[in-house]
Amino acid sequence: MKTIIVYGSTTGTAEAVALDLAGAFSEVAVISAGEVAENDLMGVDLLILGASTWGTGDLQDDMDALLDQFSSWDVNVKTAAVFGVGDQFTYADTYVDGMADMAAALKNKAIEMVGTWSAEGYGHNASRAQAGDVFIGLALDQDNESDKTAGRIAEWAKQVMEEVGA
Repeated sequence: MKTIIVYGSTTGTAEAVALDLAGAFSEVAVISAGEVAENDLMGVDLLILGASTWGTGDLQDDMDALLDQFSSWDVNVKTAAVFGVGDQFTYADTYVDGMADMAAALKNKAIEMVGTWSAEGYGHNASRAQAGDVFIGLALDQDNESDKTAGRIAEWAKQVMEEVGA
């Protein structure tokens, strides 16, 4: 199964998460959003997009620029999932909002989405990346809950692999 993780990272947090996540998958490539090209996304079985959310719900710059290009690219991706990194207490009203932008870009390409994640146990007030009691992807808070990250990554990766039948 060809899996690619594309991350947008300014301070290195989302990059570190992407690399940790890669360890849970076999045959995976990890590429910065600032370096990915259209041909990287051809014949992909599982595409995972991940980035941090900045300020009041803004997507990380490299990922934002990639999504602008992505809309005009002719990609061949079967299934996708997203992860987001943010601070659920300082930015309680916009926690991991950037995931919503990534998911919207994927849905606009009619790519099947997997990997919803329970919002139970998080301390935020609101998120555009939340639908009911689930996030549309894996939500991580390295500022306040870094001790939970490894377990969440392992559980989410297992869930995603089951959802894609791998």
